[in-house]
Amino acid sequence: MPIDYSPSKIDLLFPARRGGFFAGVAPDNIPAVCAEMSRLAYCRKEPAFSFDRDKISAVLGPLGFTVQFFESKGTPDGSGTHCFVAVNSAENLTAVVFRGTDAQDPTDLFDDADLLQMEWKPGGRVHAGFAHALAHVESEVLDVIRSVGGRVIYAGHSLGAALATLLASLRPPDSLCTIGSPRVGDQDFVRTLAGIDVSRYVDCSDLVTRVPPEAVPGGRYQHVGKLLYIAQDRSIRPDPDDAFVRDDRLKASAEYIVEYGWKSGNVAVRELADHSPINYVDAMKAAAAQ
Repeated sequence: MPIDYSPSKIDLLFPARRGGFFAGVAPDNIPAVCAEMSRLAYCRKEPAFSFDRDKISAVLGPLGFTVQFFESKGTPDGSGTHCFVAVNSAENLTAVVFRGTDAQDPTDLFDDADLLQMEWKPGGRVHAGFAHALAHVESEVLDVIRSVGGRVIYAGHSLGAALATLLASLRPPDSLCTIGSPRVGDQDFVRTLAGIDVSRYVDCSDLVTRVPPEAVPGGRYQHVGKLLYIAQDRSIRPDPDDAFVRDDRLKASAEYIVEYGWKSGNVAVRELADHSPINYVDAMKAAAAQ
């Protein structure tokens, strides 16, 4: 059965507008739950950037979760960093989820662009913009995490994945699920995450997963965790070799231009369309059903 794929600009720029959260997602499919929660984190009170708390709670409540919200304080229109902590007491499960880059939020764009590295207290050097973004909510979120028991999972898409990764270095979770994550820090930083169960999902040609470049002035970047590569055929390939990824991306990008790139309302290139959260959700949802 074909797996859905969206080339839509709306799905890329406004991931939560589509709705239909958790449709067909089995509660025990933790990767798909993480992906869908990461998409849900984009729910905001448009045109402001603050969480639409009522909507998020209405989605997660029937699934057994109570939700606490953490956002930057004193910023214009609710811009800045956004995180929610969802606790399911019956399942003894806590999910800590960060919102990714909002294309209309200038603070997110500034954080993404600040790619020079800074010293990181647990070890190594990290992306300065990501570290500054996490600092807006870090202490409050850590206080809540210290108070919960059971299994704790961190997750996020894009910038949200980077913030979840930094938090994991400060307080290790039981598992970390990153979706379309940029590189976050250097090799010494990666070592601070040793022993954590990290799943790093990359959707085919997703450009965000290839930035920052491995070498920048004054430092180097390295990815964290085991690669779970979503191929052009939407199958998930654990740790494929570089040649397979290169050839798969070339084929996917060329075919995208012919099939989707020229149509009104679509993203022009696959390198950006593959970053849409819904494309991760659909592939990760289908993987559990196979």
